[in-house]
Amino acid sequence: MIIDYNNPNSANGNREVRALNWDEQMLLWNQAAASILDIRHIVLWEGQDLLSYQLPANMFLLVVSGSAYVRIDEHKCYLKRHHLLHAGKGMNVDIMPAKHEFSYYLVYYKAVLPASAASGVANGMVMKAQPFRLFYHVILPEPGLVHGQVRRMYEEWQQSGVLAQIRMKSMLFELIYVLFGQLQNSKDRGSPSDLVAYALRYIHEHYAEAVSMDQLAELLGCSSSYMYRLFKAEIGKSPNDYIIGIRLEQARQYLLTTQLNLREIAQSVGYSDVYYFSRLFKKQFGISPLQSRKRESEHSALHRNPLNTSVSSIVPSMPLSYNHNVNENDYHQQEGEIPLLSNNHPKSSMTALVMLCLSLLISACQAGSGNVGSESKGSTASSTAGAANSAAASKEAEPSSATRLYKHKFGETAIPANPKRIVTAYHLGHMLALDVRPLGAATYILQYSQKAMDTTGVVDLGAPLNLERIADLEPDLIILIEAYLEPSGGYEGFNKIAPTVVLEANQDPVKDIRLIGDLLGKQDKAEQWITQYQAKIAQTKERVQQRFDPNETFTILNVRSEKSRMIYRDRNMGGNILYSYWGLKPQAKVLKDVIQGIDDESSYLSIAEEAIPEYVGDHLIVAAAPGAQGSVDKLMASGLWKNLDAVKNNRVYRIDFDQFLFNDPIFAMKQVDILADALTKNR
Repeated sequence: MIIDYNNPNSANGNREVRALNWDEQMLLWNQAAASILDIRHIVLWEGQDLLSYQLPANMFLLVVSGSAYVRIDEHKCYLKRHHLLHAGKGMNVDIMPAKHEFSYYLVYYKAVLPASAASGVANGMVMKAQPFRLFYHVILPEPGLVHGQVRRMYEEWQQSGVLAQIRMKSMLFELIYVLFGQLQNSKDRGSPSDLVAYALRYIHEHYAEAVSMDQLAELLGCSSSYMYRLFKAEIGKSPNDYIIGIRLEQARQYLLTTQLNLREIAQSVGYSDVYYFSRLFKKQFGISPLQSRKRESEHSALHRNPLNTSVSSIVPSMPLSYNHNVNENDYHQQEGEIPLLSNNHPKSSMTALVMLCLSLLISACQAGSGNVGSESKGSTASSTAGAANSAAASKEAEPSSATRLYKHKFGETAIPANPKRIVTAYHLGHMLALDVRPLGAATYILQYSQKAMDTTGVVDLGAPLNLERIADLEPDLIILIEAYLEPSGGYEGFNKIAPTVVLEANQDPVKDIRLIGDLLGKQDKAEQWITQYQAKIAQTKERVQQRFDPNETFTILNVRSEKSRMIYRDRNMGGNILYSYWGLKPQAKVLKDVIQGIDDESSYLSIAEEAIPEYVGDHLIVAAAPGAQGSVDKLMASGLWKNLDAVKNNRVYRIDFDQFLFNDPIFAMKQVDILADALTKNR
C-alpha cells in the first residue's frame, strides 16, 4: 500500500490514502539519468531525535529495526520495520524514535530527465510537479528483497573509484526495479497460499542462513503465529521442521557426493556446532553422519563387486543417488578425526591394519602408565577399545559438556554453559547488576551508563560496532540487540568471532534481568536482585498510595523540543513503576489512546502541543532533558499550560529525562526512589 499524506485535515493528522500511478513512475525512471550521492546507515536512540533536518537530495529511507514518528514537512507518519519512505530534496525532516532504538538506511540520489524525454507523458508529469520529489510511504510486500538490495548498496558504497560509481548507478536502478515490481504486483498477492509459497521460496534460497520464525513472519508482513498455522496446514509440518529437513537432506547429499568433513558440511547447511548437527542428523535418519557415509560407501562397494551373485547381469540396477567416484578415504581429514576405512582393501589387509592400530594404542597406554599393576594390564586392551569407541561416539553425535543450545531471535546457537569473556552491545547494566563485567559495550550505552554505574575496564566498541575491536577481545559470547547487526555486516559477521545471541529488549527490568541471568548461568543472582526490587516496589507503593486517592489520575509528559511532545505509556519513563507496579490510575485518554491504543513497539504517543489538555490527568509528571529546558520554560509560560487543572492545583512533578530513559536493573532500582520522592516530597 502507498500512503500519501497530502491532506492533513486536522491537528491530529487525519490523512487521505491514495494510490500513486506506478505506470507513470516507471515511465519516468525508464527515461531518467540518476546517480547515488550518499548511502548511510543510522541508529538513533530514544532521546536522540533528528529534528529540523533539510534533505540535501531526494532520498529513500528503509527501516531496519525499531520504530519512529517521522514528520516530512507537514506530513506525519509512523514507521517501523520494513517500511520504506521516499521524500524530495529540500523537505524538512523530523525523526523521533518511538522505541529505544530506530535503525534505518538512507539512500540519497539525484535523478533528472534528459531534454529528449521532455515530451509525451513524461513532459505532462514534469509540468504538473517535480516527479522525483514526491513524498510517499510504502509498506513493502516482500521486504527481504528490498532490504537485501539496499544492504548490498551500502556495502558497495564503501568502495571508491569510477567502476564503483558505475556499479552504484546500476544498483540504484536494480533497487527501483525490485521496488516497482513488488508494488505493481502487490494487488495479486495476499492469499494464504501465496504467503506459504513466498515462505517456501525464501527458505529454499536462505536455508543455510539463520532463519527464525519471527524473521520469516516479519519478511512476509504477518504474525509468527499466523504464519505457523498457514504453513502447518498447507505443508503438514512447521516452518522450523521444514528448514531442518531441507538442511539435513542437503547435508546427506554432501556426505555422499563430496569429500567435505563433518564440520565443513555442518557449516555449509547453517550449523556452527558440529555436535548439534550430528545429533539432529541422527534423529532425522536414525544413524550418525559418519555411519551414513560409511554405510553408503559399503553399499556402493557391494554393487560394484563382480563376485556379488545377488546382482543380476541382465536386469539393470536402480540408479544410486550419490557419486560413485568419491573415495571415502580422501575426504579432508582434520586433526582428531577418525579416518574412514576403504572397502577397496582385502579383508586380510583390513584385519592386519586394525590389529596394528590396536597394538600401537595398547603400547602407548602402557608406556604412559608405568605404575599400572599386572592385574590391570590384562584388561587394558578391552578398556582402551571401549574408551576409544565411547570417545568417538561422543565426538560425533553428542554436544560438548561445556556448551548448551540457546534459542534466540536468530535461531538456536551453541553457547558456553558458563561464559567468561562476554561482549554486549546493549545489556551493560544488566550484566553489572549480576556482578559480571563485560569486556566491551557500544559507545552510546557505555557513555550513558557512566552516569549511574561503574564502567571501569569496559572497552568502547564504537558506533557502529567495530568487529576488529571485538575480535581482539577474544570473547566466548556476544550479546546483541538487532539494531547493532546491520551496520557491522549482519549476524554472521559477529557469529564468526564468537557464538552470538540476539535478544529483544523487553523494557522490563524483571523480565530482562531474568533473561540475562539465564543466558549467563546467573539465575540465582538474578532472582536475588528481583527479590530486592520487589521489596523496594512494595515499600514505596505503600508510601505512595497513602498519599493519593485511588481515583486520582496520572499522566507522564515528555518535552524534548518545541516540536516534541510525548505522552508515555506503562513501559518506561517511570510508566512501568507508576501504572504497573504501584497500580496508580492513568488518565482515561492516556489509557485508551496510549497504553491500549498505540503500536506495541512504541514507548509513547507523539502529540501536538494543543492536544496536551486532552491527556493531562489530576497529576502531571514532566520529564525533560537538560537541553530542553528552554522548551519547557516556553511551554510553562503559555496560557495553555496555566489553564491545566494539574498546574492550578500544584500537582506537577519534575523528573530528569536522562535518569528514566533506560530501565536496566541499575537504573530501575534508582528510578523507584526518585519517582517516589518526587510524588511525596510536598504532600
